[in-house]
Amino acid sequence: MADEEKVYYPETIEDTPFPQAEGGNLDISQAIGKGVYGPQTIKDRPMPTKRVAVELLSSALNTKSKKILQEFQFTPSGALQIGKYQNGVSGDLRISPSGILGRNLSGITTFAIDADNGDAIFLGTLQAGTIIAGDTNIVMETASNGAGRIVLLNGDIPAILIGDPS
Repeated sequence: MADEEKVYYPETIEDTPFPQAEGGNLDISQAIGKGVYGPQTIKDRPMPTKRVAVELLSSALNTKSKKILQEFQFTPSGALQIGKYQNGVSGDLRISPSGILGRNLSGITTFAIDADNGDAIFLGTLQAGTIIAGDTNIVMETASNGAGRIVLLNGDIPAILIGDPS
């Protein structure tokens, strides 16, 4: 028969001597008196003190509401990247000791702040109610009719008026 069943035979297991059985001391009893033996006793040990572990996530971060509950301290080195730049999909934001940089999904830098010299570059529109540039203040004023003007002040003295109908 070509389809004969395969026959399995048991493995031979070698005899292994019991540990310390030949002439060894198993330390299962102790001498109490002359010729009298009793069970081995265990010395008293104090109970371990109770330790409560406080998890960082539950006490400092609320993952359900996605809120930071406590103050964190950052190390003086390293960088932080928010998002992952993928061409045509997503931009990213990078914060490092050298400055802050934001890129859009096309890879174009939309804003940058240089930490060494303070230079700031913005690709889009910059809007503000008041801009202070050294001793010159730039104030944007809007009238109730929607008309507006830009006033450049040198200290408290109007130096240049832009868009002022008067």
